[in-house]
Amino acid sequence: MNSPERQLRLVQVSEILFIVVCFFVKRLGPAETDGTFSPGQWLAIVAAIWCAIAGFTVQRKINRRNTRSGKPLRGTPLSRWKTGHLVRLSTAMAVALWGLVLHYSGGPEWVVNVFFGLALLLLLIWRPGATPAQA
Repeated sequence: MNSPERQLRLVQVSEILFIVVCFFVKRLGPAETDGTFSPGQWLAIVAAIWCAIAGFTVQRKINRRNTRSGKPLRGTPLSRWKTGHLVRLSTAMAVALWGLVLHYSGGPEWVVNVFFGLALLLLLIWRPGATPAQA
């Protein structure tokens, strides 16, 4: 495993550990809920779902070749590859952070736990793939 892959794996492991810490922080705070969703809680739910979807779509947009316009591409293929993976890892972690926001705003515990589980699942299924050749 070469250096860029090792760096991304380190980010992956640190984000998994961060989500575990967030889970224990969640257990420290109050879990008061009234059973209804406020507009702020709906916003947190929509933001978490957007983050889960954006991890896949934004990474593809960053890595996609710009063949339609005549503008030169920014960065090297390796830098775009690393940026795409960092965005995907970060949006997976953001799902858990939105779950923490939802918890502290009084959201249902089952939704919060689904967001933590989804974030861990997204981080565990992530694979760096083949590293592009440095140009």
